[in-house]
Amino acid sequence: MNDYRAYYWQRDIWVERATRLGVSKVWTSKDVVPDSEFEETEFYRDWCRQLDVFYVMGAVFPTGPSQLGVLGIHRPRTAGIYEDTDTSLVSRFLPHLQRALRIRDQLGQAAVQRRVSVDTLDRFETAALLVAADGLIIYANRYAEALLADGSAISQRNGRLIGVREVENARLSALIREATRLGSADGIMALRRLNQQPLSVLVAPFRMQWVGYPTVGAIVFIRDPDRSMSATATLRVLFHFTPTEARIAQALVNGKTIAEIASAHRATLQTVRKQLKIIFAKTGTNRQAQCVAVILRTVATIARE
Repeated sequence: MNDYRAYYWQRDIWVERATRLGVSKVWTSKDVVPDSEFEETEFYRDWCRQLDVFYVMGAVFPTGPSQLGVLGIHRPRTAGIYEDTDTSLVSRFLPHLQRALRIRDQLGQAAVQRRVSVDTLDRFETAALLVAADGLIIYANRYAEALLADGSAISQRNGRLIGVREVENARLSALIREATRLGSADGIMALRRLNQQPLSVLVAPFRMQWVGYPTVGAIVFIRDPDRSMSATATLRVLFHFTPTEARIAQALVNGKTIAEIASAHRATLQTVRKQLKIIFAKTGTNRQAQCVAVILRTVATIARE
């Protein structure tokens, strides 16, 4: 049935001829094809007749850049032709329909943009929180939610972002308030944790356009130097690594020494060094720091496995 419908939609004699009358002009079937000619068409015999449709009133109108919409209102032959009073009503209705379709497209684009933004933030190895001037959390990506749940450096109270240590909380609150001022610069601080590297924090101004929220807020980015990257499958594809080479390259990115890598893989230092030379060759580098920098600039840091 879908193929059948698509076939006859492409043979719609009304739309085909109506486009010659100009866009946004309301027309009826008598304006585009005589009844006697319409009865002889394949479009009527095998399609419209099955639907008990004979007369139409409609318009072809722009809905966006290089896009046309088609409005068609149909009735059976027994109902009679459409009169001028009918076309007058449709002429009054058409601008509202066009406006509604434009709004729908704009809302659809906004939804897509927001979904792309959210998915992008969720993929980066960075916690991201959108907050108001008083610290009220408006949005937190998955990594930020994990840090809030962990509670070792940041937490929330009454829905507001706080640092768990009083001095750091005061500093974080001050940076958030400062970021909500127009033209303010980024603010940077560290959040200490017990027996772990401190979290690094960047607080930046963020202009909001969501109904019910302030026009200016702050976006808080948090990175964890202890967080390990896991992307062996991605590294294998990008650099044609063997499984072992990918694991070694990943260990380098995660800050492991050659001795630690050798111990983890139950290999000798000489074996690991030989494998490193191959990894350097495949990444076009000649030392560990350069190799790590190249890998961190690839999509391996945002790939999900």
